[in-house]
Amino acid sequence: MKRTIALASFILFAPCVVQAADPELFHLAVADVPVENGKVLNMEFQEVAREAETSTVQVTRRSGGSVSSSMFILRGMCGLARARGKKNFVPEQVVGDTNRFTVTFPDTPPDPESRKGFTMAQCDLMRY
Repeated sequence: MKRTIALASFILFAPCVVQAADPELFHLAVADVPVENGKVLNMEFQEVAREAETSTVQVTRRSGGSVSSSMFILRGMCGLARARGKKNFVPEQVVGDTNRFTVTFPDTPPDPESRKGFTMAQCDLMRY
């Protein structure tokens, strides 16, 4: 009888097994950090795909303020660029999915007039 229950449990829960994430993909998470207006920040920044010149990132926001959430995403972008050894990055939100970004890594710094993109020097100024 115990063997049957164990086998049934294995069959039911086997599809729920989660494989470990690729150790080369960047990940940043924060939990229960007090932020503005008495709110608590709970967020995750996960690189889900990596190609030679781009990364796809999934951001999960459970709670937090608008400013702290935006700054967490920027901190994740800086960490991602640093982990990849890049000096510049341009994040673009995936159309139709406000929680997913495509990040490119141009060789030259972004044009300040375009207001698109960041440099690692900017990340360093913010200590990100």
